[in-house]
Amino acid sequence: MPRIKNFPLSLIMFFLLFILSLGTTVHAQTINNQNCKDIAKKLMSGKNKIKNIHRQMTNAIGVPVNGKESKTYPRIDRFNRHVNILIHNLGVRVGSMKGLIEEAKQEGKNCQEMARKISSKVNAMKEIYVNMGLSLENPDTSGSKLFDLNKNLEQQANGTNSALQIAVKSF
Repeated sequence: MPRIKNFPLSLIMFFLLFILSLGTTVHAQTINNQNCKDIAKKLMSGKNKIKNIHRQMTNAIGVPVNGKESKTYPRIDRFNRHVNILIHNLGVRVGSMKGLIEEAKQEGKNCQEMARKISSKVNAMKEIYVNMGLSLENPDTSGSKLFDLNKNLEQQANGTNSALQIAVKSF
């Protein structure tokens, strides 16, 4: 008699543990997909902030000295507070995007693919940030060099935009 009671109890325990493990697996997969979606949204937010920095940088250095016909830009050096702040903010945003890409590489396969597509654009933005900082250290830097770097920044941000939109729709 005791043997008959032990078998159904062990069978019930086996099925309960099996159902619990399946539920845990499904829940873990949902969380990974949700984490990847959150990372993509944070990357979109960072990209939008970089586009705002680009627009503010255009306003700060994009106005020629002698009117619209002239293509001479004012000299910009390291003492230009507004441009310094914008370049610093660009560095912070690019750094946070690089951190999010590293976080995405730890997630699932879809997230890793998104990170691979975007990482080249973010690395190019990091290089633009470094070049902007170096150009400020040169006292003979004209606004045209920063304006060209700013145009490149816009191109990289737009390239990141298309890759992120595809990634967000796939989740």
